[in-house]
Amino acid sequence: MKLIIEDFPRTLTGSLDGYISALNHARKRIHEELVVLNELRFEPMPHQLEVAKRVIYDMDCRAILSDDVGLGKTIEAGLIVKEKLIRQEISSALVLAPASLVHQWHAELLEKFGVQFEIATTPDGFEKNWVVASIHLAKRAPYRDIITSRAWDMLVVDEAHHAKNPSTQNYRLLRAINTKFMLLLTATPVSNTLKEIYYLADLLRPGIFGTYREFEAAYFTDKKGQSIKNQESLRKKLGKIMVRNRRRDVFVDFTERVVKTHIAKMQGQEKELYEHILHFLRSEENKLRVISYAKAATSSPRTVAKMAWKALEKEKNMHARESLLKIYRAGMDSPFTKLELLGKVAESVEGGVIFTTYLQTMHEIERFLAEQGFNVHTYHGGMSRDEKNDTIERFKRERGFLIATDSGGEGLNLQFENVMINFDLPWNPMRVEQRIGRIHRIGQIRDVYVVNLAYEDTIEEHILRILDKKINLFKSVVGEVDAILGSLERNFESIIAEIIMQSASKEEIAEKLDQLGDNLERIKSSYEQAMEFNDSIFSEFELGIGGA
Repeated sequence: MKLIIEDFPRTLTGSLDGYISALNHARKRIHEELVVLNELRFEPMPHQLEVAKRVIYDMDCRAILSDDVGLGKTIEAGLIVKEKLIRQEISSALVLAPASLVHQWHAELLEKFGVQFEIATTPDGFEKNWVVASIHLAKRAPYRDIITSRAWDMLVVDEAHHAKNPSTQNYRLLRAINTKFMLLLTATPVSNTLKEIYYLADLLRPGIFGTYREFEAAYFTDKKGQSIKNQESLRKKLGKIMVRNRRRDVFVDFTERVVKTHIAKMQGQEKELYEHILHFLRSEENKLRVISYAKAATSSPRTVAKMAWKALEKEKNMHARESLLKIYRAGMDSPFTKLELLGKVAESVEGGVIFTTYLQTMHEIERFLAEQGFNVHTYHGGMSRDEKNDTIERFKRERGFLIATDSGGEGLNLQFENVMINFDLPWNPMRVEQRIGRIHRIGQIRDVYVVNLAYEDTIEEHILRILDKKINLFKSVVGEVDAILGSLERNFESIIAEIIMQSASKEEIAEKLDQLGDNLERIKSSYEQAMEFNDSIFSEFELGIGGA
């Protein structure tokens, strides 16, 4: 960066001391810029850049990132990791997150920052230098021993409030990790007592508050730590290790989301196909296969038939072959009621973005809508960058419908459109949020319409009800669902797969899914209570980019 005249004081004393002071001031300005800006694949928000600067230059990369949900704590951490990497100040990093967020972290670090991390699921995985892993897995033997037996340059912990209790395995793991830099990410550093912030702070800077008894005596007005005294002293201490931006201070409110769900009733052969699939999956031991077939069952009969035919080529078990053959035949002969429902929806909205999980389904939607006279564009992972760009420009110019697969839709910015249709439903709630985020983002000036299509009395409909009624996904603030699912020790999709594999009937599946929904509703309630308590504790503190 060049020195510019504004970097110097308007008047100099004429002395050598004055010149040196001005030069040091200019050097400091240069030093505090982020070199990462030339390496990014997206445009970060101003407050995210300021957080990165503060953590790097004022906190020595040992900090609690405690912005409100939706302000991009993951982006802030990614900026810091990438900046230190470019400066060759780190050569290893470990990201620990709830199981439900591991793949999201892996994808964001690669797509936005160009940093290739490995997802560790085996002991060998933790011997790599750039690792993302489930904290639930990391705290278990032998993974814990491998992690703590080596030195790391950077440790990032997402949903770090799960490690604020010193008696838990999570806390003991973080305490034992040898790391130079540490970032703890949480929108709720306390749940119902200020005691919790003491232990998070002590992970970062041991002794910053003295002993716990000293902390309690200095700041508690009651034994439970639910109200505080000496606020200014506490603010100064926290200002050395914690950044907390509020939505009202740095964020422009999004436009409204209007959500509508349309239910398709399966016809006779469609019901037969669905029953064949559930029967086949009850004897299946591979979770990924269960997830894949059960999702495809409510996407397209031909999609699941194609999967069954491909599996027949390798399947040697005669019982499994018989089941796959039934699925194939039923899938090829079945009507496609959901496609007909899409036709009615398409006539009412006249254009928008349609998301599907499967390439085969995308092609069927494309043919169907084209035959109905609609202008159709397709966007998928097999296209080159130039082809994708050309498609978006054509869609923007000609409108109609853009049909995109989830793999193709990564990185899409479509805020010029305000209608999105979920033709089939991802079981990963974050994937649903990512779909909506393609049109409901900064720059969107119109209300956004989200249309969900689902088959009646299927796993898809049950999951949709959980996401909509239990955790209010479709109208929640970006990031809230991540925080709620982060309380689950297993991946959301894996939980559903286990329910299918361990249930003897559709009715039992429905009952267990209802129980899952009730559990998530309780977690959401606890999360909301924690947010209220954090607001009551920190609302008077200036810990954002304009304070401390």
